[in-house]
Amino acid sequence: MLDSFDLENSYAYLIYRTVRSLRRQFMRLATANGLELFPEQWFVLVRLMKQPGCSQSDLGRDFDDRPSMARALRNMEEKGWIKIQANLEDRRKNQVYPTKKGSEIYQLMASVVTEERKRMFKKLSTQDFKTFKRIIDQIYEESMD
Repeated sequence: MLDSFDLENSYAYLIYRTVRSLRRQFMRLATANGLELFPEQWFVLVRLMKQPGCSQSDLGRDFDDRPSMARALRNMEEKGWIKIQANLEDRRKNQVYPTKKGSEIYQLMASVVTEERKRMFKKLSTQDFKTFKRIIDQIYEESMD
């Protein structure tokens, strides 16, 4: 029975391999632009530019890893990319804002990432992406049960 398992056609393996490749590519792009920026930090900056002042706990929940998120946010605050403030109404909660430096990093990397997306996805149609998103969302939902 174990001989029938085909790693190269396993969704989990294909996703893992692709995520690792995308992560390495992002790191190369960031480094080429003089940044030590990890994908997780990029995701935080993107979220904060769209939703400045969102809570630290919301970020941890959204990215499904609260302890790692707390470390990432501390690191980003030390670099001057974000500011963490206590919520005025509930001091137990922290709100997170991008700083000027964080906004500049976002602006730079947004254009870099957009160009890289165009290059990488030029052979894929809008329908391909919609199909991919539907499938990957379904796999995610089923894995949460």
